[in-house]
Order: sequence, then C-alpha cells, then structure tokens
Amino acid sequence: MINIHFNYIGRNYLAQLQKNVNLNDLQQLITCYFKNPFRYRFVISGKELDLFNSKSFARCQSLFRNGVSILVLERIRGGGYVEIQILTNIILHDLEQALQRIPITNDAERPCQVCRENENSMKLCCNRICKVCFGDYFAHSTFQLACMTCRQKVPYDRFFVSPDFVRSLESLTEVCELMRYIDCQICHCVSLVVNETLYAQQTCEHCKRTFCFFCNKDWNEGSLIRKNDRYNCSSSCDYATKLSYELVPLQCNTNVLVPNRRFCPFCFTFGSYDEKCKYHTCPTCSHSFCFICLEEEETCKTKYGSNYQHKCTDVKKQNYSDFPTIVKRS
Repeated sequence: MINIHFNYIGRNYLAQLQKNVNLNDLQQLITCYFKNPFRYRFVISGKELDLFNSKSFARCQSLFRNGVSILVLERIRGGGYVEIQILTNIILHDLEQALQRIPITNDAERPCQVCRENENSMKLCCNRICKVCFGDYFAHSTFQLACMTCRQKVPYDRFFVSPDFVRSLESLTEVCELMRYIDCQICHCVSLVVNETLYAQQTCEHCKRTFCFFCNKDWNEGSLIRKNDRYNCSSSCDYATKLSYELVPLQCNTNVLVPNRRFCPFCFTFGSYDEKCKYHTCPTCSHSFCFICLEEEETCKTKYGSNYQHKCTDVKKQNYSDFPTIVKRS
C-alpha cells in the first residue's frame, strides 16, 4: 500500500492505494472524498490527471509514489480557483444556525432579489434575500457581504446576530489574508509561523514539529526524500505546483496554446483553465486576466490588439518572487 494526500482548500486528506494503482481504484477512492469528480481537477507532480481516459491515466501511473500529493482544484467561474480557507468548513457548518437568528419579513412587493419568488426574506442593505438563496450567494462571494444594488460592503455585525459567528467570519478573513503571503504558514498545531529565510525545512517553536514550510507536510513523512531548497522541498511542493503548467490547445482556436494552470496576478488565487477562452475572471478579486500574458483583459486587448481566441504574446512565466511576503525584504 502507498499513502497519498489530497490537498484541498488548505487541508490534507490522507488515503491509501495499492502500489500498482489502476484507474478504477483511483476513481472509487476520489468518489469517497469528492462526491462528484466532474466538479474538480486533480494535479499530481505538475501533471493533470484525466480520470476518464485510461490511456492518458496510464502515462501518469509512475507518479503514484508513497507520500505523493494530489492537488484538488474545484471548477468555478472562469477557471476553477480555490482559496486556502482553513475555517471554511466551520463557517458552512454554522451558517444555517446563524441564519435562524436573523428576522425575516413577508413582503409580496419585495421578494428575494435572487430567486424573485420567495416573499419571506432578510434585509441586506438595499436588497432582500431569502435564506434558501443566501448560502450560494455567500459562498460564491467568498464569504463577503455586499449589496447587490449599490455594491457597498456590509459589515458582518450589521447582518448576522450571533457574535460567535461574526468572530468566526472575521477569523476567516484574517487567515485568507495571511495565506496570500509565501512566507506565512499555519502549523498543524494552529500556530502562525513566518519564514524569514524562505528555506523549506522549518521547525515549529510551539509543537517542535519539523516540516516543509511550503506544503506543510512532516519533513520525514513516507519514503520521499525532501530537499531544503528555497520555496520548495522538491516533493510535489505547493508553490512549485502553482508555478508549473502544461500547454494545452485553446478550445476555440487549437493553433493557440494556453497554460492549463495559473495563479491570479492580482490576488494570487490558484486555479485551472476551463477550456473556454484565454480570459478568466477571478472570483476572489473579480479581475479578468489573460492566461497567456497575465495582463488584465482590457489591457491585453489594447496592448496587443488581441481577443479571446488569438495569441497576444509569448507565454509569460510566473516566479516565486511574484508572491507577496509579509516580511519586508531588500
């Protein structure tokens, strides 16, 4: 048996497979953790797994080694971005109870702004929204509250009644902001650690665990030999995977090759190409950018005279130095 890790929204799920893993075994295992595999993309050692093509899968079988990581990307609007949100599951678990404490009114003239049908709704700035629609709205807005009419941001405590739930949301915002920094990490003991050297091998001062700072795995886990390099332990490390990509044909123009993975150059959210066009809108910061030149969509069009289906310039590479650091460096 070999141990593998599914890395999804900042959490590691440990699973086991036979050494000679076949496609059917992997499909069954993934279905246990991720009910609908069509919603996700799976990346192993920089290569994207095709769970529905046996020939393509056969080319990746040699990558399944003890301790290897499989990065899981959820397919979302314009490419499938996933933010590292450690408290997401807690928020979703407590959301229904928190909504029960918010008063609703019945007004036939002002139904829910989203479904336009439910007359029992809650006030959200200039709008009203029903409890059925709120869950999807809240998740798709990355757990931020904003008016659907005036676009003004709404403080959590002006909508939610529960102080404990408001604190959980504020903690989530803080964690998401911190995890944008390449030199910031949260150990398994929940201690916040900052890496001033940017080398991979680090030891937590609180729990004394020695681990790779960038993929947050125990340093001596499994049979993999890790290297103490800057930004990278050379063992399917997270930031190395974020920088890697494969060139795939643009669906609407197969003569143009586009990277199948990128991180947003504006907020650093990581995601995958959705096979529609070269422009992708980041659901975290709402910037629409080109997967080839990394410019904002309008800049790409004016600077290179390009459009959604034509090459603008050579593929621009992203580097470790593109990620922000919490420690100011010369």
